[in-house]
Amino acid sequence: MKKALPYLYIIIGGFILAGTFLEFFQEKETYRLLFNFKTENKYIFALVRGLFSAWFIVDGVKKIQQRNSNS
Repeated sequence: MKKALPYLYIIIGGFILAGTFLEFFQEKETYRLLFNFKTENKYIFALVRGLFSAWFIVDGVKKIQQRNSNS
């Protein structure tokens, strides 16, 4: 499981990023950020969700690099 976890982080980050793009191009009155937080500004929505997904992706990449350097 420890070997698959970094790839799982990257996949989760990719799904969050893809969902963000799909929702960003839809005109809505409110956008759901994380959990129960909402915003009316779609640019704030894209920024927060992009940072959240980047956190997962960067963490997954760092864990892969760390594992490869230890080998």
